[in-house]
Amino acid sequence: MRNVCSPRRLIGPLRFLFASGVLALLVGGCPQQPVDPESPDTADNSSLATASVLRFDANETIRFEGEISSTADIDVYRLGKLDRGDRVFADVKAIAARLDLVAAVFDVDENIHIFNDDRAADASDLNPLVDFVIRGRDGDYFLGVQALNGTTGTGRYQVEVRITHGVGVPDPRPQIVFLEWRGGSGLSVPNVGVFNLPPFDATQVGLNSSDTAALKQRVAAIVKDRYAGFNLLVQNSDDHATPGGPHSTIFFGSNSATAFAISEQIDSYNVDQSDNAIVFTGSFRDAFAASRPNFEELAQALGNTTAHEVGHLLGLVHTKNCNELMDTTCGNARILQPQVFGAAPLDDSVFGFGFQNPAELLTWILGLVGG
Repeated sequence: MRNVCSPRRLIGPLRFLFASGVLALLVGGCPQQPVDPESPDTADNSSLATASVLRFDANETIRFEGEISSTADIDVYRLGKLDRGDRVFADVKAIAARLDLVAAVFDVDENIHIFNDDRAADASDLNPLVDFVIRGRDGDYFLGVQALNGTTGTGRYQVEVRITHGVGVPDPRPQIVFLEWRGGSGLSVPNVGVFNLPPFDATQVGLNSSDTAALKQRVAAIVKDRYAGFNLLVQNSDDHATPGGPHSTIFFGSNSATAFAISEQIDSYNVDQSDNAIVFTGSFRDAFAASRPNFEELAQALGNTTAHEVGHLLGLVHTKNCNELMDTTCGNARILQPQVFGAAPLDDSVFGFGFQNPAELLTWILGLVGG
């Protein structure tokens, strides 16, 4: 299964199937003066400090070719000084037949602003496409291109970049998340599958059936807590009717040998407000080695996992920090305890360097309560 759907993976006794990252983390900090080559792609443009300078034409457009020479190769291009409200469009297409690329945009502190693996969420087109408006502070921005982690293709690619100044910053949009406990037949999570699910019962995760009502309430409370302060409304099928307007649905049930949960896409800046995810409740029964988690630990595991998948539906990517909700590197037992959104290095499966600041991104995407 490709990583386009961004599963929260099982680690430990049930190992996930993806290869570990091969790219080293480059520690942040202000870049040195970028090189100024005749050709944008140079032998060493693998960091912000050595980024190739892009020379745009009068229409703020440039077209060029680059090359991924090895699975560890990263190409970084300096987009120049951009302001809040400027639009960045970067169309990246592989020329080499087996080359599968990802693209991302970073600010001068190596914070990621947008990531794209496949321009089509159903993986029918594996070429990345970046198209977004700068919401961060004015300053230098950089385009990074590399091969998808775990793939082996190398070779040439072509890029078209267009900058449109002064488009204006889009307003944040509140989001409704609906926790669907009732199960059902033929429930579809696009790009993931169709599921026939019984109503949620605590026995699915190894507790007693009598714990079901309390467990559902606790999980809902944990998800609300993780997004406290942001304009995200958590509703559930026990207490609310299915929302009539745009909303994301989280289903509960089924089992996976490789993941606790999976979302249909990484939806940068929450363009699609009606995308879905599924939490594989059966995966929680045997994922914690010899320990037998108690009620609160399993509630934390389900709540953390649900909040993690909602993060993907809002556009967040994987990180590597055990305390951070978007982490995908630590042992299964870590999710039995509270996790929170916090700035963290990107996981190697996302990009070879960089950081994610989820509080900043969620503020731009959702807005703040009362803001």
